[in-house]
Amino acid sequence: MKKQIMLLAIALGGVFSVQAQEEQDALSQSKQTTITQTRRVTDWSEQPIGYVYGGIGVGHLVATEEGTTSTGLDWRVGMSRYYNRWGWGVVLQQFTAWQDTYIPNGMQMIKIANTGRILYLAPQFTGRWVLGEKLTIYGAIGWGWMHYRESANVKDYGQFNLKANTMGGNFSVGLEYRLGKRVGLSVDAGMVGGEIGKPKADNAVIQETIDETYAGKMDVSRLYATVGAHIYIWKH
Repeated sequence: MKKQIMLLAIALGGVFSVQAQEEQDALSQSKQTTITQTRRVTDWSEQPIGYVYGGIGVGHLVATEEGTTSTGLDWRVGMSRYYNRWGWGVVLQQFTAWQDTYIPNGMQMIKIANTGRILYLAPQFTGRWVLGEKLTIYGAIGWGWMHYRESANVKDYGQFNLKANTMGGNFSVGLEYRLGKRVGLSVDAGMVGGEIGKPKADNAVIQETIDETYAGKMDVSRLYATVGAHIYIWKH
């Protein structure tokens, strides 16, 4: 009888052990499934194939001469075309700053209303990282054409213009919040960098002065931040 009880106990122990192992294996498989499901793979078919965008904000020149304006208005428009995570695009961007200065002329002061503009046009390499259903981080880097123009309106003397062209680079990062299938809000920050050589003036006297005094190159690099909107172009 004792042997039968011992055999029964051993048999039951084996059954419980097998059952416990099966439960443990099932629990492990469930945890693995949960982990796999947690690692959500981006469904790129649900993401926009690209978008056009526009934004406006503030720009700040990194290096400026003493007494000159370093902060102004910055706007940008462009488009981005994606192939899943990576893509390409183009950006058109302009910085504008205004400043009034005064120079002595005998017993009076002459006002000079100065307006400086830096226009930038460049192709870009782009990338994006989807954070969730509505949030996406994106970035871009590019190299393109930069046009510098400065206008000085001198009271009683008219307007004088300076122009220069160069090449420059840019990079930017941004955060997009998707409002729907067609529109999203964006916040961007970045830098446009470049140096311009001797500018050309539309006045012979001013050009002669520039030729005599201008040496080296002028850094027109700037930091900027803009807010704007994305208009999506969808696959479906």
